[in-house]
Amino acid sequence: MMLEQIKDLIFKIEDDRELKSIAKYIKARRQQVGFQMKFKLKVGDNVFVDSNGITEDGTIIKINRTKAVVDLGNGEWTVPFCMIRINNG
Repeated sequence: MMLEQIKDLIFKIEDDRELKSIAKYIKARRQQVGFQMKFKLKVGDNVFVDSNGITEDGTIIKINRTKAVVDLGNGEWTVPFCMIRINNG
């Protein structure tokens, strides 16, 4: 699996500068994914929100510039786009 190979390669890195560089690439890619997600979402969509290893389902209430307001049943939360997945089921 590709993810396991990436993890193995990261653990082999011993230079702090290289690790920081990888972190920058990951952050940039996360921003790109979030930006792309913004244009796929619309108010009323059923979504999953991934946070701290927990996945909750909710409904999009509002779409802002960098985040969406999602009703998770226990209140409305402002969630970055990179933490949202569309519920196709």
